[in-house]
Amino acid sequence: MVGDSPHLDGGYAAFGRVSSGMEHAQAIAAAKRGPGDRPVQDQRIKKITMELFGQTYPEPEKVK
Repeated sequence: MVGDSPHLDGGYAAFGRVSSGMEHAQAIAAAKRGPGDRPVQDQRIKKITMELFGQTYPEPEKVK
């Protein structure tokens, strides 16, 4: 999501911030869509980095 989407309010959680590479997020958002608003070609995120600002967190529970 690269802009306001009030129709999604209350139904979906948005979190995070793009600190660099916004052009890639915009390219994903602009990808050609097919039925159900699904991208015709799969869109993949190859790498995500999280800044923890010195905080430590337990290992998350893995989905089986």
